[in-house]
Amino acid sequence: MTSFGKRLLLTCTAIPLLFSLIFFLPHYHHLGFTLLTLLAILCGSYEMREMLFHIGEKPMIPTWIPILLPAAQYVELAFLPEIPLLDITIVLLVLLGFSKEIFIGVKDNFSTTFDRISRSLLLLFYPGFLSVFLIRILFFDQSTLLLLMLFLIVFGNDTFAYIFGMLFGKKNRNILAVSPNKSIAGFLGGLLVAVLISYLYVTFIPPMQVIFTKIEALLIGSVIAIISNFGDLIESVFKRGAKVKDSGKIILGRGGILDSIDSLLASVPFFVLFIILCS
Repeated sequence: MTSFGKRLLLTCTAIPLLFSLIFFLPHYHHLGFTLLTLLAILCGSYEMREMLFHIGEKPMIPTWIPILLPAAQYVELAFLPEIPLLDITIVLLVLLGFSKEIFIGVKDNFSTTFDRISRSLLLLFYPGFLSVFLIRILFFDQSTLLLLMLFLIVFGNDTFAYIFGMLFGKKNRNILAVSPNKSIAGFLGGLLVAVLISYLYVTFIPPMQVIFTKIEALLIGSVIAIISNFGDLIESVFKRGAKVKDSGKIILGRGGILDSIDSLLASVPFFVLFIILCS
């Protein structure tokens, strides 16, 4: 099966299943989606560890630890809104990780201490901390519609950037060394579709008009599309640094989990910001 065929099969199966989970199981602040997010972040954390650390080398925190951040955010917003549980969790995890260096660093006279700390903090931040913003969407009014809007914009931009790039990008690619297959045609095509999706979504779904105006919808589509592309390029930087083609092999036609959610991770904090500013 060709790469395009694999991507098409994934789009026609995984995305409808994801949207069904969001739309039909909103119970307990989308607990089902939260569990799926934790699973994705767990897999993504293991992929990130493989890129960050050499064989036999261990991060200062266990690889599964980043899932505690979205989990803490869910518990805080659902049950303990008066306690900054997420902030406390971050502080504890960082301090515990730093304290391990007291015993580990002595092995090389602390010559690589900052290197280990930096890579371990990156593992905690990406994808762990960025996924926290997905959980925050679950506690806004109209959370189901907001989630669907975000995914439609991000996936629409990604899918049509790929399509436009294949059709019209042969003579305008190789602009950025980190991702030579990216093209101007792909970027503009994805951007146009993302803006159109955002505008039509707000126009034809009345509850969204309480949150966003049509002008704001155009701005949201533009910003999310642009940030999504940066998220994809940042992931390419990580893979270049690790000298790997894909972050993993778990997803048909896409590579790893991070290859599929890199755009989402980068753009979701800005989508949350738009919700707060426009509501």
